[in-house]
Parts: sequence; C-alpha cells; structure tokens
Amino acid sequence: MNAIEKPDTLVQHLYAFIDDTLSRCTRCGKCFEACPMTRYAEGLSAADPKAVVSGVLDWLQQKSGNEDSVKWLKVCTQSSRCIEACPEGINAMKMVRVAQMSALGSLGAPAVLKSREEKDFFRKINAFSETQLSADEMDRWQR
Repeated sequence: MNAIEKPDTLVQHLYAFIDDTLSRCTRCGKCFEACPMTRYAEGLSAADPKAVVSGVLDWLQQKSGNEDSVKWLKVCTQSSRCIEACPEGINAMKMVRVAQMSALGSLGAPAVLKSREEKDFFRKINAFSETQLSADEMDRWQR
C-alpha cells in the first residue's frame, strides 16, 4: 500500500505526538520563555509561562485554552528557539503548531483563530529564516 491508501497514518502520528507531549510536558514554561515573539502580543511578555503552556496543552486536548495561550498561538512564527529550551526534549514548536490546528477548529475544538488570509504568509517566514542571520544580527533585529 502507498501513503495515499493510508489516510489514518497522519492522524495516528498526530495523536501519538499529542499523547507523548501530554505525558512528558512538565508545564515548566521554558519554551514560552525562549520565544522571541512574545513581546509582539499585548500583555503576553508579562504572562505566566506555566499558565500559557497549560493553555496550549488544553488545546492539544481539544479544550479551549486560556487567553494568553491564544495570543501565543497567534504570534508564533516557528523560530524554533522553544525546541532547544525544553528540558524534556519535546518539540515545543510542533506542540504549538498542533495547538494552532486545534484552535483553528481542525481537530474538533471550537475555532477561535481564523486561518491566515495571506496565502504566502509561511513562505515569507521561511524565506526570512533562510537568510541565515548571525546571532548578533538576530538580536539587533529583535530589539
């Protein structure tokens, strides 16, 4: 059989990732603290990291997360800094991406996010990230 004949494979992978994340995440908030984008959502930089991550985990369970978790889902640009920050080795960027899917209503939870209107949004992010800025250049850009 080829992948086209196995539509459940992706769904199985997704739910296996959710189960693994929910079982290993300690809700320490290190992923949130490492995110360079939190300063771009009103009040998010002052949010409790543990509460925000708990809200993201709620989204993984198809429950509405808290307001600050929604703000984080909205500003995530997949910088991947959260991945290295996780002491449990969870791919936190993927965790946020799957939570975004849930908040968009794609996994059964009520939709609270609208899909992006601009079809090239993520292509632009990828193009920007491919410029391979040095750490000093990234720090200057993020000020």
